[in-house]
Amino acid sequence: MLRNSLCRDLTGQFVGCDERPDRATCSFHDEPCCMGAGDVIQLEVERVDGVWATLFHRCEHHAVPVFPREHTLCGTPQVLVATRLEPTGAHLPATNEYVPDALTVGAIDIVDVSPADEGLRPHY
Repeated sequence: MLRNSLCRDLTGQFVGCDERPDRATCSFHDEPCCMGAGDVIQLEVERVDGVWATLFHRCEHHAVPVFPREHTLCGTPQVLVATRLEPTGAHLPATNEYVPDALTVGAIDIVDVSPADEGLRPHY
């Protein structure tokens, strides 16, 4: 059930940059790190309003074996997935322009799950 939901919401989702749709960046580099078609990327995703949404991108160098505790949030299901970037084309979020070689999420492998009843609680 979880895998089906993730595949439905994430497969084909645009993960490139609006400025360079054929490149994706790692969220954890001090210097620019660009990934292209065929590269493996790890995504931290969470369930928001019934849909899986991407929080962070990780290159292979910054990949982690478990969902980072410091990114968990109690009450929100979160999953760490790995995928290969595919140049299948997408509409850019900022302009809705279709770019035929824009990078998207390919087949998904679940790396780790952070259940909704676990994780850090917000401090108000």
